Amino acid sequence: MFEKILIATDGSECSNRAAQAGIDLAKLSGGKVTALYVAQRPAAPIGGLTGGKIDEVVSGMWRAIKEEGERTTGHVEEMARRSGVSIEKRVTEGHPASEILRIAEETPMDTIVMGAIGKTGLTKFLLGSVAEKVVRNSKVPILIVPMPG
Repeated sequence: MFEKILIATDGSECSNRAAQAGIDLAKLSGGKVTALYVAQRPAAPIGGLTGGKIDEVVSGMWRAIKEEGERTTGHVEEMARRSGVSIEKRVTEGHPASEILRIAEETPMDTIVMGAIGKTGLTKFLLGSVAEKVVRNSKVPILIVPMPG
């Protein structure tokens, strides 16, 4: 049933808890996990300005975002290896909810595991905006892991 588990991660505390839950589920079911980080391009500079220094800044921001994705999926990879669970890492580009849904359906995954709240830390909301969009639109079962207490 849970042979292919997609763990959507953004490096937040809540997504790290979700990663551990997904790894535990894979260990129990003899499954494999895919750690996914969706890199979202920085918004266009103010006023649509381009060229020179602005392009350098945006390019540097984009590099940093992709490097964060590699670090984040690497952390999940280490967690999985310590648990003896097979893992694949993926860093993709796009809108997080859309990419999570696309990959879950195209692969196809048996379940998606993700944290209720991401890096924005908007704890006043019951469910983060990415998690809510995934829950509302997924054709794949989802395990949402809340923040503690």
